[in-house]
Amino acid sequence: MGEGQALHKSTWLLAAAMLLAGTTLHAQPVEPAATSQVRILATGGTIAGKGNAAGTSYRSGAVSVDDLIAALPGVDKIARVTGEQIANVPSSDMDETIWRKLHARALAAFADPDVAGVVVTHGTDTLEETAFLLSLILPPTKPVVVVGAMRPSTAVSADGPQNMLDAIRVVTSPASTGRGVMVVLNDTIFDPRSVTKFDVNRVEAFTAPSRGPIGHVLGLAPRYFGPPQPQPEMLALGEAKLPRIAVVYAYAGQTEDEVRDIVRNADGVIVAGVGAGGVSSGARKALRALAEKKIPMVTTPRQGHGDIRRSEPTPAANSDDDDRVPTIGGRELTPAKARILLMLALQQRRTFAELQAIFDRAGTTN
Repeated sequence: MGEGQALHKSTWLLAAAMLLAGTTLHAQPVEPAATSQVRILATGGTIAGKGNAAGTSYRSGAVSVDDLIAALPGVDKIARVTGEQIANVPSSDMDETIWRKLHARALAAFADPDVAGVVVTHGTDTLEETAFLLSLILPPTKPVVVVGAMRPSTAVSADGPQNMLDAIRVVTSPASTGRGVMVVLNDTIFDPRSVTKFDVNRVEAFTAPSRGPIGHVLGLAPRYFGPPQPQPEMLALGEAKLPRIAVVYAYAGQTEDEVRDIVRNADGVIVAGVGAGGVSSGARKALRALAEKKIPMVTTPRQGHGDIRRSEPTPAANSDDDDRVPTIGGRELTPAKARILLMLALQQRRTFAELQAIFDRAGTTN
């Protein structure tokens, strides 16, 4: 038997063994057609930054979407790419106005039958918030990838071009059908519900501590680790200004007055609690006053990792009064993402139970 025949036979035997064992291969690389069209919606950030060659000093949002596309080697062999400049800001300045424009332009791209998918370029600091928002307000009819970079475009080893090429490969891959919004950086694909930025310097800045990544881009197309997950329930983006949601970051010795200053005029509150969502006795007094006013509150862990369900903390051991504060469990969401979900959910009047059901469905990938 020749070497080629032996290789063919061993490959067939491996595949047969995997089938017998019940193992399924997901999303094997399929090179996309170069005729696929991808719409780039650019918002700025480090990926569009310009500065010194070391990448240590730069200005975010200094490069246009056209220049970003022009810097992608061989992109014409992957897809026909067009771009729109939605904004050009550091992601700390991402706001409701830009979100609404992103939403409208993504829907317009979805309506174009020639467009295979959408790539959103974004600063990394709040990238996970925008990605999660889009996953809640866009239908999963076409793939959307939110992508950024840890080094500006002028750095010696800029990671933006590779990340953008990977994002384009993801949205043009047939294996991405039904997966909705994703995040792609450093050859890795994440679900927006579980991804978070954990490092401020390295290119491997993003992780998903509860779930891990959903795939890799190591070659011409993505490899996914499993079938598409159920997409989160879509929430409408109404025309009225989104509700104001305050975030209370808990810490030792936090006083009642400190919390009152933060939550003044809030329509809802996210409690980034210590441990499994706890707060100081002073903070509990302020939160009890909010509960009496029927202001919705969601409990999350300040460390951003863990599953918090409906929460009714027991009284402190040395307390004579009942200082339980009923809150909605934020499930696996970070405080920032819980804020996004509560903003959207409070666009209409909902009961405590209805809000908890929304967080149960959208706050976990189960």
